[in-house]
Amino acid sequence: MKLIPLSADLLQSQPFLPFGVYAEDGRMLLPAHAPLGDARVRARLGQQRSLFAQAADYNAWRRGMAQAVQGLLNDNAPLKQLAQVRPDMVRAEIPRQPGEEWEAMVLALDKVLQGADAAKPWIGRMQALRAQCRTMVARRMDEALFHLIYTGGSRTSHHSSRQALRCMLMAGEAALALGWDEERRLLLDHAALTMNAAAWRLHDQLARQVGGIDDPQQRALIASHPADGERLLRDSGVTDEHWLSAVRLHHDDALAGQPLEALDAGQAAASLLRRVDRYSAMLSRRIGREPLSATAAAQQACLGADGRPDPLGALMLKAVGLYPPGCFVALASNERGIVLARGERANQPLVAALVNAEGMVMAEPRLRDTSRPGLAVRTALSPSQIPVDPPLDKLQVLRGWLK
Repeated sequence: MKLIPLSADLLQSQPFLPFGVYAEDGRMLLPAHAPLGDARVRARLGQQRSLFAQAADYNAWRRGMAQAVQGLLNDNAPLKQLAQVRPDMVRAEIPRQPGEEWEAMVLALDKVLQGADAAKPWIGRMQALRAQCRTMVARRMDEALFHLIYTGGSRTSHHSSRQALRCMLMAGEAALALGWDEERRLLLDHAALTMNAAAWRLHDQLARQVGGIDDPQQRALIASHPADGERLLRDSGVTDEHWLSAVRLHHDDALAGQPLEALDAGQAAASLLRRVDRYSAMLSRRIGREPLSATAAAQQACLGADGRPDPLGALMLKAVGLYPPGCFVALASNERGIVLARGERANQPLVAALVNAEGMVMAEPRLRDTSRPGLAVRTALSPSQIPVDPPLDKLQVLRGWLK
């Protein structure tokens, strides 16, 4: 993502901007079309030394503004009208960014959970957001997984909300494979989105913190956050005991190895979330720690003592794929690329090849069906083993071919 600096004058003169505003480290500070006249928005932006935009978006907007002005000149418009050219006159010039709506969901969840307080109606807002997310992913699950896994491996911003949504979707796919009914899947969704509610800010901080957890207070908060989360939910009006126990037990090692059918609904949800949470976190970037490849993450989170997937690990990998969307892989053809979607089999995803067999970056990504001879996945890769950022706009076109 190439960023260029924004002029402070631009932010003062426009009611909104038709592109996102970013910090220097790539964190999105403001989504496209957010009102710049809002005092809270101005205060948030004022805390940053410098503000940036994606170069492609900014340049497209500038071209559109120039075209709007030229059109008025051609019509002999008065100077007053020329001075009133607004961003909404050229909104169509700014293409919708791939993943924009998924990132908006990340930001919305972050806003809800950052304000989790027993005195506020945050539970209802979280439930409404969950319902909206489920509507969005009903036919676009691979696209959602791609965004959450790829951005989780390339960014440290909004770690907690990204992790919560990833866990909700991954655990939900496993629950479908298990044949859980709608009531149990709803319980699982609620627990996934709230299991870290009591340590939301701390988890975000740790993702950007160099080194391990050396502060005793941080260690204590990490250790107590499942019980603290249950207490926060209960104080906020949650009465579903299975939801409460799922949050309280989501780090409980005593559940490891126990068959899900031997557990009640809350315990089973906690056991599944415990596994998904660990696997998903290993696919995520932290300051000073690169995300693991899909294979390495599976080895640490899904294999038993004998080096083979245990029943729960095998189920999870079957549900999300050995190489989930958003992960990088090398093919038997010696090409390297990124997984776009799951295939018919867990080890046969659909891949966008980005680097050719000679190690050269491809001008245009090419769709590869790894179930075909000579195109099988040879190994999973970490992001550092791919010498190019995936061209998300071109990948969106390839994804359209899969529908």
